[in-house]
Amino acid sequence: MSEQPLDKKALKKQLAKLTEALLDAQFDLRKASKGPLLVLISGNDFAGKAEAIYAFYDALDNRFLSTRAFALPNSIERKMPRLWRYWRSLPPAGQLGFYLGSWYHQPLMQLSRGKISKAAFEREMQNIVRFEQALVDEGVTLVKLWLHLTPDSVKTRPPIDPELKQTVAMREWGDFSAADYEQVRESARLMSELTSTAQAPWTRVESHDARHRDLQIGQIVLLAMQQMLKPIGKAKASDWTSSNTAHLGKLDYQLQLDKPVYKQQLEHYQNLLRELIRHPAFSRRSLLLVFEGTDAAGKGGAIRRITQCLDPRYLRVHGTSAPTEEERSHPYLWRFWRRVPAPGSVVVFDRSYYGRVLVERVEGFVDDTGWQRAYQQINDFETQLVQAGTVVIKFWLSISEGEQLKRFEARDASPVKRYKLTDEDWRNRKQWPAYEQAVNDMVDLTSAPQAPWHLISAQDKRYARVETLKIVCETLRKALR
Repeated sequence: MSEQPLDKKALKKQLAKLTEALLDAQFDLRKASKGPLLVLISGNDFAGKAEAIYAFYDALDNRFLSTRAFALPNSIERKMPRLWRYWRSLPPAGQLGFYLGSWYHQPLMQLSRGKISKAAFEREMQNIVRFEQALVDEGVTLVKLWLHLTPDSVKTRPPIDPELKQTVAMREWGDFSAADYEQVRESARLMSELTSTAQAPWTRVESHDARHRDLQIGQIVLLAMQQMLKPIGKAKASDWTSSNTAHLGKLDYQLQLDKPVYKQQLEHYQNLLRELIRHPAFSRRSLLLVFEGTDAAGKGGAIRRITQCLDPRYLRVHGTSAPTEEERSHPYLWRFWRRVPAPGSVVVFDRSYYGRVLVERVEGFVDDTGWQRAYQQINDFETQLVQAGTVVIKFWLSISEGEQLKRFEARDASPVKRYKLTDEDWRNRKQWPAYEQAVNDMVDLTSAPQAPWHLISAQDKRYARVETLKIVCETLRKALR
């Protein structure tokens, strides 16, 4: 990448050569389903961020390009986790995406204007580094560009058309005026220092000359695409130490309710849940219920006793199965990021993102590195949900190995329940010890004070249904104060 200025003829020749190389790399990436490549463009509002993106649309196949410009969060976005709108809009594998106003812009401007402390900014940067590492681990390549103008360039910029100023999304953040140039520069320096990692470094691009700016950005993106196309070596096996705590072994499988008591308590807690969901304070909160458990433990029955008393307009139940082709082209958590509840609503996951550390781990659908790093990714995900006001309640419904066999045989003999039983269910029984170990590890590593695991004995279905309802009501009542 040359730092020497080029004459017009040489520059035109280099740009033509670069365009050809970018087209070849774009085709190869799409064919290999590598990626996506996500380019974050930050910097001075007058450095030509949008113009730099236009250059790619002039040169490449537009069908496989995507651009998102993020202005100030709107009403629903302000009530969701801060990264929610970025989670949902990630481009799929094989595509080249551009973000204007990325997850950096809001905290950067807040620090520059004194609206948050340096300590709060540093905490936000730590969250971003973990998020970016999760993206990189899931196959996303990040290119982070800071388009730089000198103070003299800022002062001598041409005047902005007032009408244009209202239509360019980035102006809603407020531009980098000469008055706060020094604050922005210092904040940007700190941002780069805190978030420039080996996998996702910041690159400064001098932007006083548009054609040289576009050439440099094109070369950076081309190099990233070429790196993506190189073979990836096998990840080194980590030293994994499994949990020694037998959480499932502590459950009392003798717990049960007789029918009259069950009916009484079921009615009581269903009525209480109705009242709590209708409480005015819940309109500012949301509820996420995560159900995992042993096959045939009665998750569906427990979920139905909860959903029976909820308004279906504000309720969604998602049964998690194998990912679709579209979902496989995104990071693992993407399909769950898109289904988190909005304020005033309830979402139930019948099986969930914990599949990565359960069935995918045990059945070998993901390598050891993949499921081991998932614990931290899940913890970060749930922490952001809780910080945004979501009440997260997680259940593991458990039955003994003998009870499962009885239920399997009963299902197999029932014409109306036979569809629930699959060859995979019988095969999973052979992995019983491996699943128990996976559950114990999961509880150890993802049971946080703000989102603990509730292990429920489901040997008696009536007891399990009432116990889950009771926990939902008590947790929700505490959250709503």
